[in-house]
Amino acid sequence: MITTTITDIPVSEIDLSDTGFRVTEPHHEIEHLSASISQYGIMVAPLVLWGQNKYSVVSGFRRIEAARHVGLSQITCRVMPAENNLDAAMAAVTENAFSRELTPAELIRATALLLRFMDAKSIAKNATSIFNRLLNTGYINTLARIHAMPDSVLYLLDQGKISIKACKNLVSMDADTLTEFLHLFSLIKVSSGLQMEIITWAKEICALEKISLSRLIQESPLGGDESDGPQGGSDLGHRDMSALGKQFKAFLAQRRFPALTAAKDQAREHIKALELDSGLQLAVPENFEGIVYAIQMEFKNMDEFKTRFKRLAELADHHSFKALVDRKI
Repeated sequence: MITTTITDIPVSEIDLSDTGFRVTEPHHEIEHLSASISQYGIMVAPLVLWGQNKYSVVSGFRRIEAARHVGLSQITCRVMPAENNLDAAMAAVTENAFSRELTPAELIRATALLLRFMDAKSIAKNATSIFNRLLNTGYINTLARIHAMPDSVLYLLDQGKISIKACKNLVSMDADTLTEFLHLFSLIKVSSGLQMEIITWAKEICALEKISLSRLIQESPLGGDESDGPQGGSDLGHRDMSALGKQFKAFLAQRRFPALTAAKDQAREHIKALELDSGLQLAVPENFEGIVYAIQMEFKNMDEFKTRFKRLAELADHHSFKALVDRKI
């Protein structure tokens, strides 16, 4: 059990620049927390470490920053001696992990912090009491490798622009390709599944066409003069990142699978030509690999059912419907 004392400490004596035990995101808004502290005070005392004639923060960076922001001269803290940094590291992780689920970036920071004092096997053995979840040694070592990647990785993880799964795919890449992928994901925002598709397709296109990822990005909707940063001459800074992600994925799909993309576009044109009302929806086999088509019909009463059913019967003689079913696309 960690031994602490409760002490009122001048805020000016707490060294916020020492982030050795920080698990949470370093860039965050504190306005709401500051307002709460102004009205109600600090509800849970931060945990600090006393050593080398200074107080270092173990847990409660945001609370102390907010207290300083609202002008508090001193705050009540839990103070632990500096003899055992392992206890401080474990406290930094557990205080966050047992109050809420750690974000991916926090999980990586927490693992890297503990690996300064413990090996992966010991962390895995005690994971449930430290992280409030199971972790195996292989996953812990993977998190450590991700932590060793450029600092921008953790920033992208904090922003929700890249996932741990995607990072695992990037960790073994050469430095130039890794840098380009990190730049790419700084410009777009897509789900974890789409991140994996984008990485796979981009690598395959570059290998097949013998071009660099940088050139591929330049030839995409994200291209243009980016010499001044992400906004550059292409004005990306004023466009929705989710929309950019969808556009880039569509660009890769067309580049990697041109025949399939053309077939899908033609299928959409045929479906549009059918002029189906909102009560009928036609779905073609995924990637045209299956043989089963599906039609969903919705109706509110018998008259509407009869109308929908009649419209279905008429489809059999429509040339666009025949083209779809006979695969003449």
